[in-house]
Amino acid sequence: MSAQQFKDLGNQAFTAQKYQEAVEFYSKAIELAPNDHILYSNRSGSWASLKDYNKALEDSEKCIQLNPGFAKGYQRKGLAQHYLQDYVSAIETYKNGLEIDPNNQLIREGLKAAEDQIKSQFGQQQNNPFAEAFKNPNIAKLLGILQRDPRTAPFASDPTFMQLIGLMISNPQMASQFMQTDPRIQTALTVILENPEAQQIFFSEFAGKVKTPQQQQQQNQKMEEEVPHQDHQHEHDHNEHEHHDHQHQQHQEPPRHEPPRYEPPKQPRRQSPPPQPAKQVEEWEVQKNLGNEAYKHKEFQKALEFYDKALQLNAQEPLLYNNKAAVFIELKQYAQGLESLEDGLKLLEEHKDFQKKGKLLARKAKIFWLQDDLQSAIDTYERSLLEDNIPSTKEDLRKVQKIKKERDEQSYINPEIAEQNNAQGGEFFKSGKFPDAVREYSEAIKRNPQEPKYYTNRATAYMKLMEFQTAVYDCEKALNLDPKNLKAIIKKANCHSVMKEYHKAQKEYEKGLALDPNNDELKQGLEKTKIQILSGSGSEEEQKQRASRAMQDPEIQQILREPEIINLLNDMQQNPQNGMKALKENKDMAAKVEKLIAAGVLRMG
Repeated sequence: MSAQQFKDLGNQAFTAQKYQEAVEFYSKAIELAPNDHILYSNRSGSWASLKDYNKALEDSEKCIQLNPGFAKGYQRKGLAQHYLQDYVSAIETYKNGLEIDPNNQLIREGLKAAEDQIKSQFGQQQNNPFAEAFKNPNIAKLLGILQRDPRTAPFASDPTFMQLIGLMISNPQMASQFMQTDPRIQTALTVILENPEAQQIFFSEFAGKVKTPQQQQQQNQKMEEEVPHQDHQHEHDHNEHEHHDHQHQQHQEPPRHEPPRYEPPKQPRRQSPPPQPAKQVEEWEVQKNLGNEAYKHKEFQKALEFYDKALQLNAQEPLLYNNKAAVFIELKQYAQGLESLEDGLKLLEEHKDFQKKGKLLARKAKIFWLQDDLQSAIDTYERSLLEDNIPSTKEDLRKVQKIKKERDEQSYINPEIAEQNNAQGGEFFKSGKFPDAVREYSEAIKRNPQEPKYYTNRATAYMKLMEFQTAVYDCEKALNLDPKNLKAIIKKANCHSVMKEYHKAQKEYEKGLALDPNNDELKQGLEKTKIQILSGSGSEEEQKQRASRAMQDPEIQQILREPEIINLLNDMQQNPQNGMKALKENKDMAAKVEKLIAAGVLRMG
């Protein structure tokens, strides 16, 4: 069997949620095609589904190594790092991915999730029993506790909050979703679990189904991610030496818990040592400071004279060469600046000082940048960061890398060669070699990024590889270039339909029909989508998964937060006739309810 055949079997196994089989098929495909980055991406996704995030991370890194321009590789890597609780690295990975594909929604969502973890003190609970609590016959008593507690009193009597509670009691499967969008629900659960009276009611009904407060605290502690905060002091380049007065603080022992009526013997008070005399400023430092003052006032020739005098008194201080280089930069005498820095770096070969070496290398990189030698600047900035990881240096490195990337892309543009790559991609597609087709279409895009058809062609290849979300992004790029591109609209709608995002598919089909009312493919797609929405296609588990995915959609979240929608859904449960009347009278509200039904969040009947 070929690598493509093993890959197809892996895709089928993954779709069937047989993730271990998928891993085995992808591994056999990798043995035959070890340089296919998509195979590593797919296997990374399978490892992640098996919750083996270390292996998922390894495969995602290999994927990026093989194709640094493949945005999904960064999404795979960021996801693995997130679940390994390395949120800081995940953020860095997602940002790198967005530099390649700024509109990648999956990467944006991953970045936000990682940033939220950093900001919060604990992760969200996976299985929260809050929805079950409201089946309790003593619900009125629990609500009374919420109204008395100062943390929940401000909103416990709010009609919209009470209606939301009532809706969740009658429709408990929506509770966990509302908890993610309304922080008041989480606060109410905290109050119930901390109140002894509420606990007695709560645990009497749910004994064994919920965690005790102590267990909950232990779980939260395990989920906490501590982020060390490093305060990097940004020194002025010409104020290199600081005087630190070391103060000896008096140590006091904490109070001891001793038996009653027993007083431990008093310890003699420790005397602080006498203050040390101020350090005597040497003559070379005086000359250096004079040079710094001249530099600040843009008297560059005077600054050079003072730095030279300082070097005559102390030729072993590398930072003096660094200061001279700063003056040469202002005078645009870059060769002299590099020569001065080389003299300072030679001193540091004998006397190791990582921070000083990092500063000299960063200034050297700056000169390369000003000389438009971007690759040398990048290499030297990277060397500087190996010596001293300074945020400002990292930022400068990113700026130079971005400039070089843009220039490389611009110089790479060649519409004629792009057409050749597109034609070759078509040949690979016809032969069923879809990864090769993706590679050629990607090359065509690099050669001519303003041509919409290259994106739609690559989207078609991604669809064959079952990379539907990536295909959607390519369709969106094509539509950004040509908003009336029917091929892109149809492919995007089809992808949403396959992913059971029927509300999005319906929207795209209707958008296409507005441009071409007689298009049979759009008509058939819309009709099929409406039937799937009305029939609630899929198993119960599939429908739950579809609703869960839809709840991540910001538009759906916004609809569910609206008070009028909360009121309507409550009426539909308690007084269906009033609810149907409200839908007939308010077309805007009816459209929003239809969207909830299409998304699978709300089921009728």
